[in-house]
Amino acid sequence: MAELITPPELNVQTWLNTENALSLETLRGKVVAVFAFQMLCPGCVQHSLPQANRVHALFNREDVTVIGLHTVFEHHKANTEEMLKAFMHENRITFPIGIDMPSVDGSPFPQTMSAYRMQGTPTLLLIDKQGYLRKHHFGHEQDLVLGTELASLIAE
Repeated sequence: MAELITPPELNVQTWLNTENALSLETLRGKVVAVFAFQMLCPGCVQHSLPQANRVHALFNREDVTVIGLHTVFEHHKANTEEMLKAFMHENRITFPIGIDMPSVDGSPFPQTMSAYRMQGTPTLLLIDKQGYLRKHHFGHEQDLVLGTELASLIAE
């Protein structure tokens, strides 16, 4: 069995679609699926975000929490919070979205993206009920694979 890793906390500057800030610590006991995206990323728009919507609609919210992480590392001037809100409305995104905290060292890579060493977007993170990172996947994951993995993590 691979070593279980406790992931870093999500470093979010603003939360949308939720009244309260979310944290991995407070979500213990649920499987957490984090879909890191940029709204100008074609793979995110065509595959990852529709998949996140499907997971959010199909799985019981007591079992699985879906979080979108808007992690902007390019086109910073176009990826504003106001544009993101319009994008969310147009794409009927109802799950919580966290806007990744910008870097403090002048790097184009935001803080959560850097902490997780993401290669780009889309990136999928699966965190089990005990709070361990069980999947870190760059690119689109097939629905059947993701559904099987989520069901396995729920059953643990």
